[in-house]
Amino acid sequence: MSDEIKRLKARLRELTALSGIASAEADVARYMRDSLRPFADQVEADNYGNIIAVRHGVERGPRLMIAAHSDEVGLMVRSITPDGFIRFHAIGMISPAILPATRVLLDGKFPGTIGAVAGHLDSSGAPRVRAISELHIDIGAASEAEARAWGVREGMPITFMSELRELHNPDLVMGKAIDNRIGCAVLIDVFECLQGEKVRGEIFGVANVMEEMGMRGARMTTARVQPDWAIALDTVPAEDTPLSTERTFSIGKGPVVQLIEGRPEAFVGTAIHPKVRDLILDVAKAEAIPVQLSAQYGNWTTDAAKIHLAGAGVPSGFVSIPRRYSHSPNELLNLNDAAQAARLLVALAQRNNADLSFRVVE
Repeated sequence: MSDEIKRLKARLRELTALSGIASAEADVARYMRDSLRPFADQVEADNYGNIIAVRHGVERGPRLMIAAHSDEVGLMVRSITPDGFIRFHAIGMISPAILPATRVLLDGKFPGTIGAVAGHLDSSGAPRVRAISELHIDIGAASEAEARAWGVREGMPITFMSELRELHNPDLVMGKAIDNRIGCAVLIDVFECLQGEKVRGEIFGVANVMEEMGMRGARMTTARVQPDWAIALDTVPAEDTPLSTERTFSIGKGPVVQLIEGRPEAFVGTAIHPKVRDLILDVAKAEAIPVQLSAQYGNWTTDAAKIHLAGAGVPSGFVSIPRRYSHSPNELLNLNDAAQAARLLVALAQRNNADLSFRVVE
């Protein structure tokens, strides 16, 4: 196992151990601020917990922003029943089919399980998927009064309890919050690799809050940084298992360059800027970094959907890390894809110079 894989795995283990659903990401923000400080000229945290790190170049050049997001999908306490069970909302897109019998953690300190009907008691023969509004969490409280005495309250964040675990192949790991704590780990790695490098222009690394709640942090940081171009560093759902008939990209074959992404019913998404696309592919070829192309449209979106609309428009692209079992307690990742993503981003940062032009019409 390479030193880079070991480094990424160690950071990912620490990051996924933190609780940080959208709107409750302070612990992750502190980790990112403290981890980026040794490798950046300046690191700031804004009022919402967005982290902005910058390396100032030795020459004039464009402002490149590499944007990961710090939040994870999860749940939030909606109400407490008279007999002490917790009703909840989903924060982010979570299938209710995966939730029954899942272990969860309220506010980082109250363990519980989402209730499930025992097989012995289910006489239907075909258990239905219950809506999230019908489900409950059992934290062992005997009453609402007892739960409140412990400190449980409405609005309390809830995360999956699923620590990072290696598979038999130690380059493969699974656990909660891989989306997008692996992007956070890669962002730190990129800044560490650039330490001592004489970069040109300015390289900004940002960890955005509330991506899973409408990409809200991305709007804040892009307005503040005002980048000349940007890369959204995120994960992307891999459909390379027997559950899918369309295997467009896979884990273990390198980062994914998305050519288009979005959710048309919500009027969000973007296509990659053609000049950014060409630059990413040219750098990948020059550095012998394998990449996979994706033109999936209609299923997901990233912070690039907001970044590219800022100001007069920000030429934007993607470096996406494939992972299986999206938005579940056991997302599965090949760390070699993350390592290749870090290499690609370092090379792109090194290519940042005054000669770059993003004009589509010259």
